[in-house]
Amino acid sequence: MRVALCPHISVEHYRGGEKWAVTLANRLAADGVDISIRSLPYTPDGERRVGVRDVLDRRVPYRESWRHDLSGFDAAYVFYAPLANLFFTGETASIAGIHSWVFVSKRLYESHYGAVPTAVKALYRLIGPWDLGRYDAVHTVTPAFESPHPNTVYIPNFVDTEQFHPDRAPLAADFTVLVTAAHIREKGWDTVRSIARRLPAEIRVEATGTSDEPAIEDLGFLTEDELASAYSRAHLVLHPARVDTDSMVINEACASGTPVVTTALPTHVGNGQAVLRCNTVSEMVDTIEAVHREWARGDGYDRRCRAARRHGEEHGVDVIYPKLKRLLLSAGRAGA
Repeated sequence: MRVALCPHISVEHYRGGEKWAVTLANRLAADGVDISIRSLPYTPDGERRVGVRDVLDRRVPYRESWRHDLSGFDAAYVFYAPLANLFFTGETASIAGIHSWVFVSKRLYESHYGAVPTAVKALYRLIGPWDLGRYDAVHTVTPAFESPHPNTVYIPNFVDTEQFHPDRAPLAADFTVLVTAAHIREKGWDTVRSIARRLPAEIRVEATGTSDEPAIEDLGFLTEDELASAYSRAHLVLHPARVDTDSMVINEACASGTPVVTTALPTHVGNGQAVLRCNTVSEMVDTIEAVHREWARGDGYDRRCRAARRHGEEHGVDVIYPKLKRLLLSAGRAGA
């Protein structure tokens, strides 16, 4: 059985959806599945962070093009956007993957979004039920997506709970708040900067990437192993995203036993001890300071960390991957 994963962004951009596709493809290849990735060559802001062969198993063929004929495959998993079938064609069993906040948000206009995402929202509201109906099934990574398709499956994102683990690195000596999301408004970078400036000096704020914010220590671009160690060393992760589905930041942080301070989006699920939802900058500052006091007193912080790890384990590869594999292979058999 031949299966294609079809991201609408180049794997070399290597953020959430691209990482998901690579990790899933590598797992499937190791299980003997004939898996390929067929991607569009689009990269937001022209940014390519990795070489495809540095992250993708050699057994997984990879091709970028603005048009792909998938007729040689038994099943195709397409990262959904309205009219994506114009780019991924062929008479094969197909699954639409819902990975974007665009299809969850109740608001048509959001100031942090540009023209393209807003246009995608508008188009989806016009033709979404008809367009999704052309797929054999829909997979959503968040239960917040209200699907019009009768064959919709909810399977959350997965995280490698052996790589992202509390014991990977010791906690930092100073109370450390880590930020790992992109430095863009959609992920709340402006909020991160405001919070960092308001926190007391004994609370350290670190962020992946580089910036010109003196209140934040830059960590640069981290490999996956370096990222996992950074999560394990941190006491809290700050993730004030305005746009998210099933957040890999939250999943990776929790798997590392690190609680998360985040926004009150309907897609930010998890137990209240580990995933701390706030509505404003002031609430986030107060919450970070409260957790800092818990840690300093030895009063309840360890319980938060254990609750975080439990949340991470619920998203573990061993729990989630078999469900995705069954979804892909059953779609191929049904279309045969």
